[in-house]
Amino acid sequence: MDERQELNAGRAAMIVLAVLMIGCVAVLGWEYLRTQEVTNTAAIVVMLGAGGLFVLIQRMFGAEAPRTFLGQELPTGPSAPERAERRRAYAVDAGLFAVAMTVLTFGGILLGDASDLLPIEGPLGLALLAALELVGGFAIFYAFNWVLGESAARGVEKKLARLEA
Repeated sequence: MDERQELNAGRAAMIVLAVLMIGCVAVLGWEYLRTQEVTNTAAIVVMLGAGGLFVLIQRMFGAEAPRTFLGQELPTGPSAPERAERRRAYAVDAGLFAVAMTVLTFGGILLGDASDLLPIEGPLGLALLAALELVGGFAIFYAFNWVLGESAARGVEKKLARLEA
């Protein structure tokens, strides 16, 4: 199997697993809407197993350059300017995700979700919640993007080195 066939097989396997995971989420969502609880153990086990297989197949067949949230391909080289560009992209993505999660949180609060997350009531409590969610979300999403992005960049560099040898 040459590199192109290997890449196509890996992509096909990842698409199948993604569809399977989306199906499991749909089943669990439907069950929650119907019964207000999630007890479908089979769907949960299949979803977790598919997630594990997704990671395994990506390691076996993958080695695609890291991308930003908006789909822009990032450089994979080890030089300082390339690493700086990747870090900037991780920061922008983390900021977008943190803002989106904060907006969703406040949307839930406006729809009547109980907001007893903080002991402080009123506008000060909401401001504190927003600040904590923005800062905490940014830190978590940045770390997550950094780990996955740098792993993908190293994978691409290893695959290129293997193909050039």
